This record gives sequence, structure tokens and C-alpha cells, in this order.
Amino acid sequence: MSRTDFVPAIGEQFNSFWNRGLKYKGKDGKEYDMKFYTSNSHFNHKYALQTCYYGINGVGKTSSKRFRDMIGYPKDAILIGDSGGFQIASFKKKGEVCNLTPIDSLRWQEENCDVMMNLDVPSTLDKVPSYGDFMEALNQSVENFKLFEKERKNYDIPLLNVLHGETLKLMEIWYDKVKDFKFDGFAIGMKPAWNPMIQAMGFMFLWEKGEFDKDSFKWLHFFGTSGKHVVPTMVYAASKLSRDIKVTYDSSSYNIGSIYRTYYMPFDLGPHLSFGEKYKKANPQIKELPCECPVCSTIGDIEELNKPDIFGGTLISLHNMYQYIYYNNILNKLVHNKELFIDYLNKININEKTLKSIEFIDFAIEHGLTNAIEKYHDWLIPQELNTTKQVNIFNF
Repeated sequence: MSRTDFVPAIGEQFNSFWNRGLKYKGKDGKEYDMKFYTSNSHFNHKYALQTCYYGINGVGKTSSKRFRDMIGYPKDAILIGDSGGFQIASFKKKGEVCNLTPIDSLRWQEENCDVMMNLDVPSTLDKVPSYGDFMEALNQSVENFKLFEKERKNYDIPLLNVLHGETLKLMEIWYDKVKDFKFDGFAIGMKPAWNPMIQAMGFMFLWEKGEFDKDSFKWLHFFGTSGKHVVPTMVYAASKLSRDIKVTYDSSSYNIGSIYRTYYMPFDLGPHLSFGEKYKKANPQIKELPCECPVCSTIGDIEELNKPDIFGGTLISLHNMYQYIYYNNILNKLVHNKELFIDYLNKININEKTLKSIEFIDFAIEHGLTNAIEKYHDWLIPQELNTTKQVNIFNF
């Protein structure tokens, strides 16, 4: 039986913060390094993800040290590399060329990371792709995978294959092209990332293909997802694995604290708070932080979160990150008792689609994926009907 772990994608404001050596002095008199993986952090979380594009072209560009050393990332912590495919697709959408080559991506990950991702090119960023877009992305990804397989020098750390495709047909097409590469697991990059049914389908696809039974399969990762309604699906899926396979998922959503000064309440409570300019209109009556997490317990005055400097937003982001970690850990502890697990989800007003995704996993294990897709067809396709964007971590 495996468990899941949340992996925060490192924002550039963190890299800048750490590179400048800024520290936060809490009301307890202690100076915090504003990281989340050292003895001087508010809390110690041993997972992070860094996109190699920013590792190469961001703050790391000005340092002579390798990125991992520049940010003081510990040897015993896990740094997952993101190959930069999203940035390549983003630049292409704007009609620009991304300053990142496949070999740059591979070498940077080999030098800095504990888990590497193949350079997949996503077929879409924000909509259902056309068949032509899908095939173009697949063919380019396969060329990148060939290069990674041929040029790989570091075999001590896992290098993950990537699965895309929002329907069974598309998954079959993609999988047939990538299944024979000698890699060490899979990352699921299916869209919408926040849709629990889609993630459950991707998981069961790999299950049915026998991927999880292979001794070479070391790691399963879900790309760019961490919302309240999709994490239970990933936790439940991981609990069905008979082998000890590491399961992780990443997102940068917590960083809304730095971007918009949005402060997440615990996942089972509900409403958010706002700081900065929005504080005066949204919740000026709140004079004390309604949280005793390791971050908030060091903040002496709530007004610190309204200041325009880099500290306020970063403190909120760290608080938000802790909520993701806390929620993930609760679910991992409850999932061993399905009745209690489902009862908890119902009590925190989980989306019905999440509950259906858990049913889907059980049905697919017993009756096969094709039968499960047919039974839960209305919850899966057509994707054109599933165009509502996730407003925040609580709503679809």
C-alpha cells in the first residue's frame, strides 16, 4: 500500500527571497529562513518541485553554484524536476521561442534533482486539444524522450515517462508510442488536472496496462494538481497499490498568497481571507489570524500580512502550503478505513465528482476500465461540457 505526498512547486519569489538571504523575525524572537525544508524553517517538508526553465533562466542564472546548492536544499530532501514542457508550450502559444533545449533540461535535472521528468510537450494549456494538436505534441514528445533515453548519464535517480490523453482512445495512442522507453515510472499529465474523474481514469489506465506490477516502476506523479476535490482521489488510488510505489502530486496554487494575498483557511472549514488592498473590503473585522499553524503562530500582528513588502505574501504562501500538507496527511491516515474516509469527505462537503471517482476506481478494478468508462460515461465525456474552470481550491 502506497501513500501520497504533496510537492510544492517553488515560486520564483521564493528563489529570490532565499538568494538574498532575507529572514523573518517571529514574535518568538527566532529568525526564520522562509524556506520549508530546513531546521530554521517554520516547518520542515522534504519535497519540492523546481521547473528547470526557471532554474536555468531565473535566479539561478546569476549564480555560479548549482541551483540546489544556491537554495540550500538538503541532501536528504527530495527535489523533483519539471522538464519545462509547459513553458515551451506557453511560449509557443504566444508566438515566441522558449530559451530551453531538451539537452539543457536533461542535464540540469541530472545535476540538481532526485526525480526527473521527461520533456513532454502538452497538447493544450487551457482547452480540449484537437486531434492534430494532440498528435503534434505526441510526436515532439517522443523525439524528446528518445534523446533523454540516449543521452541520459545519471541512472541513480528515477526518470519518469509521461502519460497524456483525455479519452481512452487518446491514452491508447499516446501510450503505444511511449511504453517501450526504459524509464522508471510515469507522470500523469491529463487535463483538466483538477478533475478527479480524469485523474482516476489515468491511474486505472496504467493499472490495466500492468505498469504498477513492473519492478522497474518506482514512482507515480500527478502533474499540476492539488485541489480539495482531487487529492482524495489520488490518495485513494495510491492505497490500492500492492507494491511500495512512491506517489506524489504537485502544484503552485499555495503561491496565491504571494500573488493575491489570498489566505487559505483549513480545507475542512471553507472561506478564505484576503490581505493587502483587498483586506479593507473583504474582512477588515478580522483582527487575529484564525490559525495556529507553525507559520501563523509566529506572526505577532495581523497587519504584517497587509504590508507591501515581500514578507507578507511569502508568509501567507507558507501558511497556505502548510494547509495542503496537513490535508494530505489527514487523508493518508483515514484512507485505510474506507467508511471513515468517505464519511470525512461528506462532512467537508466534497464534490460529488470526487465520490464518483472513488466508485470508478473500485468498479474498474473489479470489472475493467472499459466497463467503468461505459458505466461512468456521463462523468467523463464529452469533455466539451466540462469547461468550467476551477475558481479556487474549493470549487470547480
